[in-house]
Amino acid sequence: MTKSQAKSFRNILEANLIELGGRALRRDAIAVETAADDLDRTLRASERDLAVHTLEAASVGIRAIRAALQRMDDGTFGICLECDDEISLKRLTALPAASLCIECQEAADSGREARPRRMALPMAA
Repeated sequence: MTKSQAKSFRNILEANLIELGGRALRRDAIAVETAADDLDRTLRASERDLAVHTLEAASVGIRAIRAALQRMDDGTFGICLECDDEISLKRLTALPAASLCIECQEAADSGREARPRRMALPMAA
């Protein structure tokens, strides 16, 4: 990955972090309000459930983005956490916070075991 590609991914991740952070701040939607009508109570409960799920999704996204930014700082961004292979640019373009290559992600999603890690070659003396 080139420096300009890495910088582009960092900019995208930082912009996504700002966007998700704004969503996470909208906690007033989960306030419990009383209503005299059963239909209003049901509607408000449904809206509250949706708001809670939105906050949870934003929180998961924020953690994933922060982890990706940390991997950038560590120099491991774009390297699969399971098998140590490079994550394809196509996958990173679609999902910049991806921590697994597509094969390892598919294995994780299906409950299969991920590909084994590549064995590091011994350093020449």
